[in-house]
Amino acid sequence: MPFDVTKGAPQRIAVIGGGISGLSAAWLLAPHHQVTLFEAEPRLGGHARTVMAGRNGDQPVDTGFIVFNHVTYPYLTGLFRDLDVPIVKSDMSFGVSLDNGRVEYALRSLNSLFGQRRNLVVSGFYSMIRDILRFNAEAERVLGYAPSASIAELLMIMGLGARFRDHYLFPFCAAIWSTPESDIGAFPARPLIRFMRNHGLMSHKGHYQWWTVEGGSISYVSRLTEALVRLNVDLRPGAPVKAVSRQEGSITVRPYGGQDESFDHVIFACHSDQALMMLSDADTEERANLSAIRFQPNRAVLHADTRVMPRRRTCWSSWVSHNQTGSGVGVSYWMNKLQNIPEDDPLFVSLNPGQEIDERLIYDEKTFDHPLFDQAAIVAQERIAARQGHRNTWFAGAWLRNGFHEDGFATAMRVARHLTPAQVIL
Repeated sequence: MPFDVTKGAPQRIAVIGGGISGLSAAWLLAPHHQVTLFEAEPRLGGHARTVMAGRNGDQPVDTGFIVFNHVTYPYLTGLFRDLDVPIVKSDMSFGVSLDNGRVEYALRSLNSLFGQRRNLVVSGFYSMIRDILRFNAEAERVLGYAPSASIAELLMIMGLGARFRDHYLFPFCAAIWSTPESDIGAFPARPLIRFMRNHGLMSHKGHYQWWTVEGGSISYVSRLTEALVRLNVDLRPGAPVKAVSRQEGSITVRPYGGQDESFDHVIFACHSDQALMMLSDADTEERANLSAIRFQPNRAVLHADTRVMPRRRTCWSSWVSHNQTGSGVGVSYWMNKLQNIPEDDPLFVSLNPGQEIDERLIYDEKTFDHPLFDQAAIVAQERIAARQGHRNTWFAGAWLRNGFHEDGFATAMRVARHLTPAQVIL
């Protein structure tokens, strides 16, 4: 069980949202409270979404959450350990292919770094490498003197070159945040540096070992769902909520096509804009904070079209950014490398592909909404955190931190600690 036994009357808690935040909130709270989980979609899991694909339709492929590591995903690691979720090592590497192969390189090895052999004699390429090394070594210290700097301002302060910006950092940011490059310069630098530090990307000591769920992320969702059933959580997939209103000491939840239900607390484990639509009596501050966090729709295509990868095979990487300056996100994930799928059955997930993908090679399409971490969002995160529990209303979601699966669990943990003050056992 996730919590030690505590005293006090069980509370009736409504959790709205069945992704990692809602599922983990229910799992943490159910031993001591009466939990009902509402999910609009017919399935649970949110961004943990596995599709059967490949030539024979027998390859489980994740199109949302894919990888994690033990160092910077401690809560998720604990959850998987507690549920005995099978995991296998993943291969993580980053590559870039710009302007139809005009510029290509990968950071997997020295050979892949110079996979485009003419880079051996391009002085600007060596300048970019020096800037990468200097950024990794000095950016965190420099940011300490200008903590509110945007990414563009940090690059200017450090005197880093345009090639570093356009051929490395902006494509990298587009890959990790699924964000248009045209927006990245205005983003605050602090979340970027925090992400890179937490993922071992600014260390000379090497990167972390990454892992993926064997059989796809659906495996952990299934095990977590079974655990919730054993904990007597009232699971309601396919039950969208129309409205939530608050009275003195109680919460009223109105599902579409259902009767009003009364609870002691409500946890919005959905996106901020969705929460605002449901919250019928939101006050001025709630409306301002929730509306300040915007989301970017990203079309994810699961396919077998190798044309999305770099022209040079040595530059093929687990993550490939193929953006052009000023364009939308163009990121492809090589699922064979990420999920240990035989390479003779090529499988890729492309976000907002800039080129047409052969329709005959498409297995699945899905639009995901990802948060945009601009300065307004960072301020709103802090204000929402300061008002947690106001009128027995709570918020959890990856959008409240850095946008990753671990963040979804971490925000659920924060809420659970308030509602059940006890030592967490993971």
